[in-house]
Amino acid sequence: MYEIIRKMNLEYHLYQITDAEFTQYAQIVTTINTSSAAKTLNTRPIPKQGNVYVASDEALEQLAIAHTIQKDVFGGLPVQVGYCNGHTDRMNCLEWHQTPELNWFTEDVVLFLGDVREIHNNQYATANTKAFFVPAGTMIVLYGTTLHYAPCQTSLRGYRCLVALLKGVNSSLATAATGQKQVLLATDKWLIAHSESDEAKNGAFVGLSGNNYQVKIN
Repeated sequence: MYEIIRKMNLEYHLYQITDAEFTQYAQIVTTINTSSAAKTLNTRPIPKQGNVYVASDEALEQLAIAHTIQKDVFGGLPVQVGYCNGHTDRMNCLEWHQTPELNWFTEDVVLFLGDVREIHNNQYATANTKAFFVPAGTMIVLYGTTLHYAPCQTSLRGYRCLVALLKGVNSSLATAATGQKQVLLATDKWLIAHSESDEAKNGAFVGLSGNNYQVKIN
């Protein structure tokens, strides 16, 4: 079992993806067969600590599911298919893109989600997020207005997550950024961090105020 906790033991509600609140942030996809992806993704290692993100995995991209995702979810635009595997138990950061992101999970996870339209001067209160329980085997598409970050595990096994994005998202910037350059870390990747996170200690912009929410496994 697990619970959402925060400092001072104040209540933080855990939503289901079937709740109406989820529709603000994402949609559920039920029409794509994931069996072949499961076999490949389950061969990708889970690090003992933290997580690993691979934006483009050649074996995953050669599967029929990659072509289906490109056609049915991204309207035929070029995509990259990779994964995020690991162990995470805190919010730590929130990122956003100007384009959708598809996730598919092999384990139960919790996602902290927010709305980019609630950011002011690159500052965002973590209390404005909502936590959602996402069952294993679920595929979702996050909207471009959705703040998100790595999943949080609900068991000591950790998690595996297939990630599909438009090709080039999260790649190194080709030219110097302007405007929101302090939070623009890569191509179409904006990120604000909590002061307690490793990302902040490594130089990420601190824009999250409030509690660094945690998923605690009992």
